[in-house]
Parts: sequence; C-alpha cells; structure tokens
Amino acid sequence: MTLIWHPATEREMVDAAIFYEQRQPGLGEEFIDEAMAAARLIAEEPERARQFDSPYRKVATRRFSYQLIYEIKGDTVRIIAVMHQSRKPGYWKKRDATWKE
Repeated sequence: MTLIWHPATEREMVDAAIFYEQRQPGLGEEFIDEAMAAARLIAEEPERARQFDSPYRKVATRRFSYQLIYEIKGDTVRIIAVMHQSRKPGYWKKRDATWKE
C-alpha cells in the first residue's frame, strides 16, 4: 500500500513533537518514532483497524495519546490526521472534503 499524508499532518506531528521535547529531551523524537510505527502498521495491514466513522479508520500510538486517522482508497491509504485523543472529534473531516492530491 502507498501512504499519502495530508499536508496538515506534518504540522500536527511537528507541534506534538515540540510539545513533548519541551517536557523531556528526546521525547519528541520518540513521539515521531511512535507515529511512524503506527503508519507502518497501517501500510502493512490497512484493513486491520475497523471503521469507526465509515470510511475512516484509526490506529493509536502505543505510548502517546494520539491516533492516526485514515481511509483506504483503492491501493492507497490517505492519512488524514495525527489527532490527540482529547481534541475535538471530527475536526479533521473538512480536510478530506478539500484534499487535493
């Protein structure tokens, strides 16, 4: 599977990494590693996670309170958000409607 990241996901990951790095040196890099590990799981088995809001799926990071929200489109997986679990649910839905690949 090919992964495509929405442009806003990079900013979400960087902001989260900066937040964690300010709390403890090295923790920001660990967050990025966890998010990328979740992305690898998605690429390997995209249908493993069940749909929670059709057609969207999510995979949580192991150590951090973040989830990767994605959808499967043919042989492509579109990662729409790297969302903190306490953020307003559904904020990312408008991204999908306006996403231009």
